[in-house]
Amino acid sequence: MARGIRATQVVALLGVLALAACGGSDVRIASTPVPTIAGSTGSFDDIAIDQAGHRLFVADRSDQGVDVFDVTTAHPRYVQTIPMPADPNGLAIAPDVHRLFVGTASGSVVIADIAITSPQLDDVILTVPTGGTVADLMDYSADRQRLYVSNGADGTVASIDTVTGQVKAHFNVGYPVAQPRYDSADGMVYVTSRDADALVRINPDDGTLWQTSLGGCLPSGLAINPTSDLALIACQSSVMRLDLRRGSSATVSDVSGGDVVSYDARVDRFFVASPRASQSGIVSIFGGDPIAYVTSVVTDVRGKSAAYDETNAIVYTPDGRPGKAGIASFKLPATPPAWLTPLIIVGSFALLFLVVAPLIYLVGRSADPVRRRERVPRTAPEVAP
Repeated sequence: MARGIRATQVVALLGVLALAACGGSDVRIASTPVPTIAGSTGSFDDIAIDQAGHRLFVADRSDQGVDVFDVTTAHPRYVQTIPMPADPNGLAIAPDVHRLFVGTASGSVVIADIAITSPQLDDVILTVPTGGTVADLMDYSADRQRLYVSNGADGTVASIDTVTGQVKAHFNVGYPVAQPRYDSADGMVYVTSRDADALVRINPDDGTLWQTSLGGCLPSGLAINPTSDLALIACQSSVMRLDLRRGSSATVSDVSGGDVVSYDARVDRFFVASPRASQSGIVSIFGGDPIAYVTSVVTDVRGKSAAYDETNAIVYTPDGRPGKAGIASFKLPATPPAWLTPLIIVGSFALLFLVVAPLIYLVGRSADPVRRRERVPRTAPEVAP
């Protein structure tokens, strides 16, 4: 009986480790189309959620607008598409003033009213030229009521007063820049630069710049947990954790091809979307202090970004599959218990060990001269003279 119980436990452990190694590949993926481009291949960039208004926004280049979905329930409902003067890129939401900011390929930031009770709901109320050729990814600071906009190849970050709509400053990094983030812990703006292979810190008060080399990371997306002052950076072939106070860094996952990175403080989770055109698209999830890998969900929809709906515990990402233009969604996978975390980290090695070790033992046991049965020599039969 004891041997049977131990065998059952081993099988169960193998199953748990196998599920951990699968990384959420068995999670159900739901799809909701954009009716205006249904049946086509969508071209999307950023995605954002207004948590209070229960509305989802998607930068949709296929129809040159921002798609709006009602996500009050777990079943999203398409509302409309807000037309843009040029292809939309990055998105940012200012929940305190109920504004949606959209970076466009023309270099302007479009501001839309997203207050649910407003008679101008989803109307464009202002267009702000940033002075750059392209307005790309962006981040909003409620502390300063500022919007920080990456101008991409121009190598600059524009600071916009969200009350007056005026451009207050341009910070010249000197290299093409990707995703900017404001850190409320230290009041600094951080932006990644793939060409410089660095994270650049900007003091928004005087424009002073500091550059931290990332040692071959070649970064794209970035998000910050201001409570721990830790940043998560999507590198070309991995995902990196960086302590913004001490400057120490560590690779936390070998997930490759990550693009936009987002963070939700309610559940303390980072979301890294990896479109990976040559492979199945995934959304990888990280969290904790220090930041650690949690799981990956295979979506196969090749979304560049992901956002978390706090009301329904659902993760959304754009769906760019042929004939499936819209959004994909899945329930946030349950967090594994703390005792399982070390097993998840070394899951593949444990599986290999559990499979190979018994074979080695059996082979070794059979080869052991002490345990091997000695052959009794046969004596020749006596022949009568």
